[in-house]
Amino acid sequence: MLVRHHLIPLCLLLLSGCAGLSKSGQTTTVITTEPPNAIVHVNGAERGTTPFTYTYDPADGNKVLFDLELAGYDKTSISIKPKRNNAVLFMDAMLLQIPYIVDRRSPKMYSLPRPDYKLQLFKEVDKDAERVMVPVTGADVATFDKSIGTLNGKPILTATDQIAQDLKEPDLLAAAMIAGLRETWVDARSVRKGNTKGDETILKAKLYLRPKVQVVAATLTGSRKVCNGTVDLEVDWQFFSSLRKDSLLFSKTTRTVYLAMDANSRDVVDQALRQAARWLSEDPTLKELIGTNMANVILANKGDEMRLKTPLPIPFEGRKDMLAALVKAVVTITTDKGHGSGFMISNDGYLVTNAHVVEDESSPKVKFEQGFTLDAQVVKLNKDIDLALLKVPATDLPALKIGKDSELMLGEELFAIGTPLDAKLGQSVSRGVLSGKREIEGRTFLQTDVTINPGNSGGPFLDETGAVVGMATMKISGKGLEGLGFGVPISVILEMLNITFTP
Repeated sequence: MLVRHHLIPLCLLLLSGCAGLSKSGQTTTVITTEPPNAIVHVNGAERGTTPFTYTYDPADGNKVLFDLELAGYDKTSISIKPKRNNAVLFMDAMLLQIPYIVDRRSPKMYSLPRPDYKLQLFKEVDKDAERVMVPVTGADVATFDKSIGTLNGKPILTATDQIAQDLKEPDLLAAAMIAGLRETWVDARSVRKGNTKGDETILKAKLYLRPKVQVVAATLTGSRKVCNGTVDLEVDWQFFSSLRKDSLLFSKTTRTVYLAMDANSRDVVDQALRQAARWLSEDPTLKELIGTNMANVILANKGDEMRLKTPLPIPFEGRKDMLAALVKAVVTITTDKGHGSGFMISNDGYLVTNAHVVEDESSPKVKFEQGFTLDAQVVKLNKDIDLALLKVPATDLPALKIGKDSELMLGEELFAIGTPLDAKLGQSVSRGVLSGKREIEGRTFLQTDVTINPGNSGGPFLDETGAVVGMATMKISGKGLEGLGFGVPISVILEMLNITFTP
């Protein structure tokens, strides 16, 4: 059988092509998610659910977009860029001295960067959910070996490599973690211990967070600018008490794997930290643990039970004489830093005011409408609710009747008595209505349009019968916000100071 010479090159080309193509790269990858069963869209078209096996088709383009969707979870997207592999065919053609022909439509001419992609899906965040404040005082890093992993098989030096720069700066570590919590129920705030504002925030939150990075293991390929691969991260999230110095309340450990895809090499650790923080927020027990600690601290701050004798009513003949009689039970409290208001709740010298009125004053002075002044002792402070219980050395003092704030009706008339602006304006009376009952940062307030000015803090809110139903505590002011005054209900005052009355 004769073979024509001009067919020999063609046969060799086909043989060479087959040999070259047999050495082609990875054309298939598997995409998995945790949790599984996410719907996979390839370039916008639904193609299946995870775990999903994808084989590259040149018709999908030189950049393939995958959208992963699962009910109740945030949508996640990745893009994969296949690489054309025609080096083998080129070498075959050169060795056999035949024309170099490439069929770009053949999937075997391409390879995918990875054999698999493992993705963590995050739950959708309820935008209406109440956020919980968690101060973050920085972050710590365990002592690592000389490297935190490899880039193209070469060590990423912990001390000098820019990829590891975040691990050398506690503020950068904390900032990345706070950014990861930004869209969650955790209201993470960067604070500094020993700083007045920072300590106030920690005291208000009842705890603070100080994370510690325990493990970083990076396996990356690419360059110092752009890389692909994984960063395995273990973080110990340590929550400390705001009451007992450096007392660990509880800790949570997360182990996450961040998948870098054409990522900025200097940002991979930052992104891994953000992902770890987001994963922390999805711990099903974390919110309960923080809430339990808050409740325990609030309970502790109530102090021991105070049993007071129910005060005798202040006599008055009618509505016209009511306020003139009741102002005798309202006092002006002065300290070295200023003044505020308060009111008597027992005939034997107990009175209440705001904690910020007396602050750390050991012996504030109490001036009565009748013209005399007494030194007071601070019996109890509850800074969580901004309340203080004081005692003056006297008996047979006029005291206000305790009302029932739960029975207040919207639009009901309220009176405020206090010492606004200047101590000389003691026992000033203003009138308004109950505008509503509000929840602010987890606390219940009475909202009113009663005029409240500096110095009114700690003064009583009286209902139409003259019974005390609340305490003036703050006013929101600003453009368009006039007329918004707030007070602590009397029921909350008694509960949070642990006061009960006996006949």
